[in-house]
Amino acid sequence: MSRPAFELEPYDASRRDDYLRLLGEAWGGGAMGGAIFDWWYDGNPAGSMRSVAVRDGEVVGAAGHSIFRLVVDGRQRLGQFSVHAVTAPSARGLGIFRALEVRHEEQGRDWGSICVLGFASPPTHGIFLGPLGWTQIDWRRVWARPLPIGRRGKARRLERFEERHETVAAASAPRYRNHVLRDSRYLNWRYVESPREYRLFEADLGGFGVVGFTRKRRLKLALILDLVAEDDDVGVLIQGALAAARGSVALLAIPSPTLPRARLLRHGFVPTRYKLDLIGKGLAEPLDSRSEAWTVSLGDTDFY
Repeated sequence: MSRPAFELEPYDASRRDDYLRLLGEAWGGGAMGGAIFDWWYDGNPAGSMRSVAVRDGEVVGAAGHSIFRLVVDGRQRLGQFSVHAVTAPSARGLGIFRALEVRHEEQGRDWGSICVLGFASPPTHGIFLGPLGWTQIDWRRVWARPLPIGRRGKARRLERFEERHETVAAASAPRYRNHVLRDSRYLNWRYVESPREYRLFEADLGGFGVVGFTRKRRLKLALILDLVAEDDDVGVLIQGALAAARGSVALLAIPSPTLPRARLLRHGFVPTRYKLDLIGKGLAEPLDSRSEAWTVSLGDTDFY
């Protein structure tokens, strides 16, 4: 019997530098530092999965799944997102990515995870929808609003998420259908405890928003990562997002029940050519793959 080309092993702290090295080689040295890596995986209140692929004693591949509590059909369930998969150039073509994903799907079933979701990249799209048996949910178009140099808004700065924000999120849940549960524990981990730069703000009725930042071709872009509110607060929060985005050339968003296309147009957003490739697979039960069944935000993963 021939020897396998690689072996899969659970991640542990001794593999941290190897994983970060592979990510740095694939995405650039500043894409994910150690502090962000540790916060995203070790700090996640719902848990995480990581595995590595080893060939001749060297880590040549790694991948993770982030566990989140979801609201699916009105019930709280466990789910997971596929994130941060990487293979060394010297080991491509061996099936490492597929093997790591299968491993985490099997672990998810053991954990009782209802589904796995992800945003596919062009190299992984065919693998997900082909050998791995995932399903296309939607291509979510990103919208953009060019920004002036400075702006003021009426939204208040927010330091931490509290019960009043959970109440607004719970009231919005029926409109959101299936989505990541936004309680204060999750929101504070995701946006307050993160090493990344986020700007948080709220309106009078408890609605809240979060703006994050990224760089593309040396241009600073702002993103509406989350915006959850009753209708009366939405306009104030959009103005708050525009104010929070100061210093950026544009503010990006994706439509949602809170930010429908008509409202985005009214506030100066226009559709771009860029789309998010939203895919998924049922684990504990079949996946509802209808586009309208899922609400996702730019903050649901740290991929941006």
